[in-house]
Amino acid sequence: MSAAFALVLRPDSSFDVIEWRSTGDTLNTLYREIDCTSIAVVDLSSEVSMWLDDEGMFKNSPVNIPALTLYAISAPVHQPYHGTAVFTGGPDARGDTTGLTLDQCRALLKLAGINAPTVPAPRAN
Repeated sequence: MSAAFALVLRPDSSFDVIEWRSTGDTLNTLYREIDCTSIAVVDLSSEVSMWLDDEGMFKNSPVNIPALTLYAISAPVHQPYHGTAVFTGGPDARGDTTGLTLDQCRALLKLAGINAPTVPAPRAN
């Protein structure tokens, strides 16, 4: 099985790529990366999911323009998304959230308008 990753994208356009394990403690990984206790998921396609703080707007977290940009590619924007977003692959046949390839992480950054000539080495989650 090849390595899998997730893209952590912040409202200020800074980002990290983290290692992603499809099984195990994925919910706690999301809570830690987003810094929240309530998660919402938005499927951008069958291959890409966006995870956010479900209470980001109520916490006055900044609007995440790069995440909105990526959402707008798949559907008309109907609400702002606040705070840090984590992008993963979609669910597999068992319902486990899959990871992305490094090429998919690079493509998402490019689509979000973030010029990242190199993606830093993924960090362990």
